[in-house]
Amino acid sequence: MRIIIILTLIFGINSCTAQTESEKKLIGKWILVAETDSFDDDIEPITENVSKSESNSKTELETTLTFNNDKKVFFNQKGNEYDAVYKLTDSILTLGNRIYIIVHLDKEKLIYKVKDHLFDKQYEYKKME
Repeated sequence: MRIIIILTLIFGINSCTAQTESEKKLIGKWILVAETDSFDDDIEPITENVSKSESNSKTELETTLTFNNDKKVFFNQKGNEYDAVYKLTDSILTLGNRIYIIVHLDKEKLIYKVKDHLFDKQYEYKKME
C-alpha cells in the first residue's frame, strides 16, 4: 500500500512539473507572423477596401502578446493595447474569456487555434528575444 501511495505522489509531482515547463516556454513577448483560416477554396473571406496610405500604416503596426509570470498577458493588436489573465491547462490556453487550443509550443514558436468555431482560425507567433 505504501508503494502505491509513493508512486502516486511521484507521478503527481512529475505531471505538475510538465505543466510548469509549458508555462515557462510561454513566458515572454511573442509577435504574430501568420494568421490563417480554414475557408474552402471556393469561399473568399470578406476584405475591406483600404486606401494605399492606410494599408501602409497598418502594415507597420504589429500584433504582440506578452505573457508574464503573474498569469497576466498584455496584448498589443495593431496599436490597441489591453491586458487580461491567462490560464494554461494541458493544451487549452484561456486568454481572458476566450479559449484556444495550443497546436504547437516550443521556445521559439507558438501556434494556437480558436476552439469551437465554425471555421478554424489559426495564429502563429514567433518569440521576440
